[in-house]
Amino acid sequence: MENFTNVGKTVCILINQESIVCYSNIDKYVAYEYLEAINIFNHLPVNDTIDYRIKRYIVTVDKVNLDKAVYYLILIQLHRNYAYIDSLTGLHNRNYWEQLMSYMLRCTTPKRFTLIIIDIDNLKCLNDTKGHLTGDIAIKIVGQAIKENIRKQDIGIRSGGDEFFILLADTKESAAQKVIDRIRESIGKRCERENINIEISAGSAYADSIYELEKVIDMADNNLYKEKNGKKAQVKHIADELKDLKQKIEMLTDNINKKVVQESNVAINNELLEISTKLDKLITNHSEYRR
Repeated sequence: MENFTNVGKTVCILINQESIVCYSNIDKYVAYEYLEAINIFNHLPVNDTIDYRIKRYIVTVDKVNLDKAVYYLILIQLHRNYAYIDSLTGLHNRNYWEQLMSYMLRCTTPKRFTLIIIDIDNLKCLNDTKGHLTGDIAIKIVGQAIKENIRKQDIGIRSGGDEFFILLADTKESAAQKVIDRIRESIGKRCERENINIEISAGSAYADSIYELEKVIDMADNNLYKEKNGKKAQVKHIADELKDLKQKIEMLTDNINKKVVQESNVAINNELLEISTKLDKLITNHSEYRR
């Protein structure tokens, strides 16, 4: 049933009294899955029509007579309230964002707002190493952190995959960073409980006129990628430093080995202590830098 939202239309299925699908506007094998998911066989009407709601769907069943035989016409529709909600995070979804964009671009009333764009840096790594269920947990954690750290008048959206939009209504430009910091802190606390590492990047932009929406989206997106590129540069710097550290350790290890061969055990004790101290200092300095 999760694929229902992708159908983009009302699902229509006609079954006979033996529960055989005689007609469907979707694949018949999928139709049988739908019928089981909506528990249809416990809701067949004795007469006329029945309507009921199950999960995210509204189901209408009509009992009809065709060629002196009894059939049931079943219509399945996604409930309107759920058409704009992302099932994994509970935030608004891409459909809602597109409708909102269309409305805002047509709107003539100026309004101050701040747009925040967030995405998960390491989602692909989580999916590849720990599986997609862990990736879903990461998406859910970020969504929950967003929901808990924005106001009722603000809008949180999962626009797709690992990308999230937040619209802060009537805020000062400086407010965005405070929201981002709270979201990061909330994600960090949830990560400790779930024993998972989630890294996010965020970019924001401020507008005082509704006509600037598209420009604001570009600005926020650019700021997001500035942060991402900064992280990549930092990772490269750390990798280079690790390479240099490795070379120094190897050189010191060679020195230790040479001393062991060339000198007696008593003679090299002080030298070993000095080299060991150098190693400890290198490792300590590197650890402090990474923090």
